[in-house]
Amino acid sequence: MKKTILLTLLFISTLTYSQESQKAKDLFSLKVGLIGSWITYEKAISENFTINTEIGYEGGFLKGTDNKVDYVFTSIISAEPRYYYNFNKRIEKGKKTLNNSANYLSAELFYVPDLLTSSNRTNVTVNKSFGIIPKWGLRRSLSEKLNFEFALGIGYAWGENNINGLTSTLDLKFSYLF
Repeated sequence: MKKTILLTLLFISTLTYSQESQKAKDLFSLKVGLIGSWITYEKAISENFTINTEIGYEGGFLKGTDNKVDYVFTSIISAEPRYYYNFNKRIEKGKKTLNNSANYLSAELFYVPDLLTSSNRTNVTVNKSFGIIPKWGLRRSLSEKLNFEFALGIGYAWGENNINGLTSTLDLKFSYLF
């Protein structure tokens, strides 16, 4: 009888653990990528959906008029609804889902306000702009406090000085969770 009760409790605790790990979790982190850094808060709104919000400082490089490489860095604000679509599949295969480790589909909505802009040239300007980029991505937990993210997508941006057109993203970010 004791063995039956013990095995039943063990089975129930295993089911409870599996159900909890299938759900998206709230995360607060500092991310660092190839050309930027971000403070991020990801809020779970259901088992598979989150809203990832970021305030960041990112940049890029461009060829200047005298064949020198110019750089520009500026602030960016984004909100990104995410749908994590393979929590169950990862659990079935015995893989981790810690810290929302799964693949996702999202639509990043961003705003570049041209605040705190810096560049190696005085004549380089940043146009205030908005955009939306549908993305496919993945997050993997490297440890309890460290994650890796990869995402790519193509979208559309619009803003000052008739800035309208296609835009793309390739995210390679490491995040430290608080």
